[in-house]
Amino acid sequence: MNARLTAIARRRAALVAQAAAQRQDLDRLIRPWQMPLALTDHGIALVRRLRAHPLAIVVGVALLSRMGRGRLGVWVGRIWTAWQLYRSLQDQQLRDQA
Repeated sequence: MNARLTAIARRRAALVAQAAAQRQDLDRLIRPWQMPLALTDHGIALVRRLRAHPLAIVVGVALLSRMGRGRLGVWVGRIWTAWQLYRSLQDQQLRDQA
């Protein structure tokens, strides 16, 4: 009985080591895809938000077309970037809480 437990313990240790090696290989293979997939995920989320608020799109495009490339256009771009950053941080906090 004791020899059987020893064999089971050895087998378990070998399987744990094999699983760790497989996790490392998987991490190595997935790492190059993390950034493109994250960008795609953000793009999909942006499209969903825009589809939910079509009037906001029309108003935003109208304002941007009227402003041109002047100072006000630069500030609108900065405000838009800050808003996107705020929303992504807010979304991240909600995911962390869940």
